[in-house]
Amino acid sequence: MGALLDSLRALQEVELQIVDIRRQLAAKQRSVQRQAEKLQAAEGAFASQREDLRRTQMQMDELDVELKARSARVASLRDNLNQVKTNKEYAAVLSQLNNEKADVSRLEARAFELMSAVEAKKKTLAEQERIVQQEAQRLANLESQLAQVQRLFADRLDALLRQREEASTKLDSKTLELFNRVSERYEGEVMARVLRVHPRRQEFLCEGCNMSLAAERANVLMTRDELVICDNCGRILHIANDQ
Repeated sequence: MGALLDSLRALQEVELQIVDIRRQLAAKQRSVQRQAEKLQAAEGAFASQREDLRRTQMQMDELDVELKARSARVASLRDNLNQVKTNKEYAAVLSQLNNEKADVSRLEARAFELMSAVEAKKKTLAEQERIVQQEAQRLANLESQLAQVQRLFADRLDALLRQREEASTKLDSKTLELFNRVSERYEGEVMARVLRVHPRRQEFLCEGCNMSLAAERANVLMTRDELVICDNCGRILHIANDQ
């Protein structure tokens, strides 16, 4: 392997380390983002349940006002019942009284239903609040882990980026452009080894994509120090001296 391919190999070694660090950081960042979304969903559910409880409590308050008014009406009709002077008036007041008492019973049953609903919704809301607190704690833990990993990798990444810059100076701009393009496509795996399929036959394949290569490509790599690209995957090829 000549100076060109040696320089490319050296650059790839640095590139793979940079990609690995960035991959780990990205994975941590995705975990934080997913947890932030979970927390947001939990907070949304909590807000919705809290609003539902508020509306139910408002219904209870409105019903309580109506019950008090109806109860006062019942008391008034009872007083009137003792003051009427004819059977016709007595029957009319008694009918009204019975209707009001029936409405009071209906409203009391509804009030009991709403009271039960409020208690159930308070329990659900308390459970959802606990979930929100748990999700918030998980997010805080993940953010702390991310910050720790970022600090851990900061110096190493800076050093690798400097090494990459230094290694890049050994390549011309066209070769470096090709390297960067392939690196972006294959996450740093720019180069692929050429493998000889059979020791006695001129049959070769690209280790990157496992596709066959023309013998002429392998012969170029064995005799000259120049770029040879896999027609199938686009990686830069290299071959061991003992092939």
